[in-house]
Amino acid sequence: MAQPGAGARPRAIWQALCLGLGLLLFAGLIYGVGLAAVASALRRLGWLTPLIAIPYLASYLVDSLGWWWVLRRGFGVPVKNPGPAATPGLLQLFALRAAGEAVNAITPTAYLGGEPLKAWLLHRRGTPLVTGLASVLVSKTALMLTQGSFVFLGLLVGLHHWRSAIPLPLAAAAGVLLGILTFGIIIGVQRRGLFGILLGLSRRWSGRKALLASWEADLLAVDERLREFYGGRIRDFLICCAFHFIGWVVGSWEVYVVLWLLGSPVAFPSAFAIEALSGVAKLAAVIVPGSLGVQEGGQVVIFVAFGLGAPLAVTFGLLRRGRELLWIGFGLGVLIHHQALGWMKRRAESLEPRAERGNLGQ
Repeated sequence: MAQPGAGARPRAIWQALCLGLGLLLFAGLIYGVGLAAVASALRRLGWLTPLIAIPYLASYLVDSLGWWWVLRRGFGVPVKNPGPAATPGLLQLFALRAAGEAVNAITPTAYLGGEPLKAWLLHRRGTPLVTGLASVLVSKTALMLTQGSFVFLGLLVGLHHWRSAIPLPLAAAAGVLLGILTFGIIIGVQRRGLFGILLGLSRRWSGRKALLASWEADLLAVDERLREFYGGRIRDFLICCAFHFIGWVVGSWEVYVVLWLLGSPVAFPSAFAIEALSGVAKLAAVIVPGSLGVQEGGQVVIFVAFGLGAPLAVTFGLLRRGRELLWIGFGLGVLIHHQALGWMKRRAESLEPRAERGNLGQ
């Protein structure tokens, strides 16, 4: 049996190496385009800089609404106290989602490491853990599927812009067929029992049967909740997908607004395509924390392809990093807040028996 933590040190070294290479690439991009050109572009923003955060805030709210819809309509989340079923408020889910996405952004876990955290934070507010995990997985599935549709449409816009030799009707038909196949596979696996399949594979390869046995009941319960959801709530799933797709489209306005503020406006279809293809560049380096350097390098390629130039791409990348740091800070603040409140509550509960004993002794 493998010793616990045996692979932790090599993995940490590999991650640190990837981060270092990302930093070098990021610094190299700034040096290559010229720091003066980037600084000149940034000076054009002035007091209008806060406007950059508005599209992403709107996108975040719409995505949170998709998760809220799944919880409210698909799972009918109960509360701890007796009474009718209730769902956490939209702003509460917004904050919990921000905490999970902050962990996704700073850890090289293919943007999945923060999903169990969302369920755990939801559980701390009274939602059963199994239901929370199921709702998180449904929302994440909708987010991934709609991102695929978003990227596909952005690619079609790009092919039209570049006057590609590939016939657009043929590309559209191939993309639709691929999308239907992907949708069927992902939903089919979840209806069959995603965690049951993963448990079987883990028993075969990890050797940690005792640990897996302690998780088995909860994970199989999540599988059952997913079967119930996809078996009877497919309409709610499609509505969740619609919210997430709108969230992707709304996020495209960030490109439009930033380029307009920088004095290089583009039509919204171009902004749509740039945002969609930038997501591919970000996902291409999931092993690098925050996709640092690789995301910016991909944006340079995309901007140049649209005739916008490398200095503008690097400036846009710096502004996006600033916005990401702002939201990561907010998400980590939410996490710290919840941890601090939990500690204070446990501390108060541990002091109550002492206080009662002191009162009895008087």
